[in-house]
Amino acid sequence: MRASETVHAENQDFLDSPFYRVNFWEQASPPRGWMLDAYVLSDVEDLTEVQRWIEGNARGRRFELFVEMQQEPVKPFASPRKSGLIRLLRSDPNAGEPVHITASLPT
Repeated sequence: MRASETVHAENQDFLDSPFYRVNFWEQASPPRGWMLDAYVLSDVEDLTEVQRWIEGNARGRRFELFVEMQQEPVKPFASPRKSGLIRLLRSDPNAGEPVHITASLPT
């Protein structure tokens, strides 16, 4: 990591309460793949509130935390979110893992 001093600047854009995305990952029984539970957090006061929510809902699961790049309304569960993400904490446990797909051919 490198830290460099900078002069204060007035931001072009500022979100007072951005949306956060939390992915909880759980592996039912290794070596099976990881199961994902994803949440969007809105009307958040600050990162401390996000951290408390994660601690209260993780139930021992791994997690990763993002901030959404665009304000996108919260939609019903089946509607995928399309906003770009900036990673804040942790990583996807599937990253770098090979995926083996097998198919049975008809005989």
